[in-house]
Amino acid sequence: MGNVFLILLRFGYHILFFLLEFVAIYLIVNYNQSQKEIFINSTNILATSVNQKVDDLERFSNLQQTNDQLKLENARLVERFIQENVNSTAQNIDTLVSDSLKYELIPATICNSTYTLRNNNLTLCQGSLSGIEKDMGVITDNGLVGIVRNVSPNYSRVMSILHSQSLIDCAIKRNNAHGTLIWNGRNSRILNLIDIPKHISVLQGDTIITSGYSTIFPKGILVGKIKEVTLANGSNSYDISVELFNDPVTLNTAFVVRNKQAAEQLAIESQTSQ
Repeated sequence: MGNVFLILLRFGYHILFFLLEFVAIYLIVNYNQSQKEIFINSTNILATSVNQKVDDLERFSNLQQTNDQLKLENARLVERFIQENVNSTAQNIDTLVSDSLKYELIPATICNSTYTLRNNNLTLCQGSLSGIEKDMGVITDNGLVGIVRNVSPNYSRVMSILHSQSLIDCAIKRNNAHGTLIWNGRNSRILNLIDIPKHISVLQGDTIITSGYSTIFPKGILVGKIKEVTLANGSNSYDISVELFNDPVTLNTAFVVRNKQAAEQLAIESQTSQ
């Protein structure tokens, strides 16, 4: 009781002031029609503004969930595209259920990357807890990104296609001629396709795709188009410049490719002939 008395003694004038202010406002609003209308209008404007802020905050809080859902939906669409290339004889791709697909895509966010070095790498903000494992391919819906080299529970380290040790089996879509895609360490949008014999027809503008010869990348993933073709004197294969469809500098999301049959294929290929 003593504390209440001390509070009233110390802040009594302030409390009385605010009480009188409240009474004055109440009398003005209730007994003056124009002021009442102004008060009601101002209250409505304030309530509308507060509701808008609350709605904006709720939409923002749901943005990440919506973004993740869009990534999953996009992954499923790309999976169907990949499966259609792998099973080109299927009458209707819609009849394939998810469990029967050879490849599964894991949506991932790129949280760090380099592209100006001789050996470039990326970091994904997803790891083994998301199902990512070493030697899985990384793609986008418009091209190649790299190959997973190291994995922790929540992160993955990816060797970029812009790396001196990157060797990816690719093919010319028009005639299925196979070669190896490498990076010369200069332009981040230009790679080289090597080991294409000189008797093969190679045209500027030809589309380059993944060959499907490895367990890392499915067949038919778009890579780029041929920008320039040269044949050095005495050489038996072309020097082919490929302009990527992807721009590695601007990437911020990707898909990690899980080949459900990779272990079986590697096991049978490792067996020696009897």
